[in-house]
Amino acid sequence: MTTDLDLEALRKEWQAEESIPPTLRRDVERQSRSMKISLAGDILVTIVIGGGSTAWALLSSQKDAGYVAFGAWMFIAAAWMFVLMTNRGLWSPSAMDAASFMDLSIRRCRASLAATWFAATLFVAETVFGLGWVYRHADLHESIGRWLLFSSIRIDLVWISTIAFAAGLLWFRARKKRELASLLDLRRGMEEVDKPGKSLTQ
Repeated sequence: MTTDLDLEALRKEWQAEESIPPTLRRDVERQSRSMKISLAGDILVTIVIGGGSTAWALLSSQKDAGYVAFGAWMFIAAAWMFVLMTNRGLWSPSAMDAASFMDLSIRRCRASLAATWFAATLFVAETVFGLGWVYRHADLHESIGRWLLFSSIRIDLVWISTIAFAAGLLWFRARKKRELASLLDLRRGMEEVDKPGKSLTQ
């Protein structure tokens, strides 16, 4: 779902009047493989994070350790709900024709853009939850504001991770917005080609 399409090659193939341009078919198939790998990653995260937090809660001497496991499972459930709802109808084209393949690519691109907002929201929620729990149990004698201002290597790593995550997300979103604009422009051109007496260069 995150694979860039070779739009120029696709444009040339469409002009050659292929029923389904090979580049479009190849890119859609590559996106499908990427979605399956992503799904496998989600399953792995569920097992490691969900199972790990549950095991820690059962073995920990902390009386409220169960809250961490509960929080982890709530975040996991929210992530799965979003993934399943977003990917619904995106696994394969509705028909074996170029228009359906193009429509699928556009819908996948829009789903990726929606996923950036969800990822940002989930990241902030998880970070706030984690930091809040750590602060509550760290027996610190300073305000939470002062604690968050690079008071330790752990806090430094949290801020560095947050900045890196935000930068990566903004870069990915900008790339997907450009890809979506190109796809929509290409689809408009293709629709013109399909009209009698029209060509992509007109």
